[in-house]
Amino acid sequence: MDSAMTKNKKLQVNINRELAREAEEVIDELGLTPTTVINALYHEIVATGRIPLSLTLTPEQRTELHIRQLSKNKPEVEIKTNQKLKDFFNDED
Repeated sequence: MDSAMTKNKKLQVNINRELAREAEEVIDELGLTPTTVINALYHEIVATGRIPLSLTLTPEQRTELHIRQLSKNKPEVEIKTNQKLKDFFNDED
């Protein structure tokens, strides 16, 4: 392998100090270093072709997103009666 390809790359990231402190306590307890954990993460990404984390919306966030998507093309109207409210939601436009 070419010597240029075997050199390490320095990776610099910004992370919340308290989060880093808490994570590093766990990492240290496991007998690892942050560098080892990040290298393991990168190896897993290369080996599997995916990021090995489950990043998902909470049910509440999914509901809010769905409501925003459904209401995106709805006109803004002032609704003063129950009948107008029913009419608004029954409108197929």
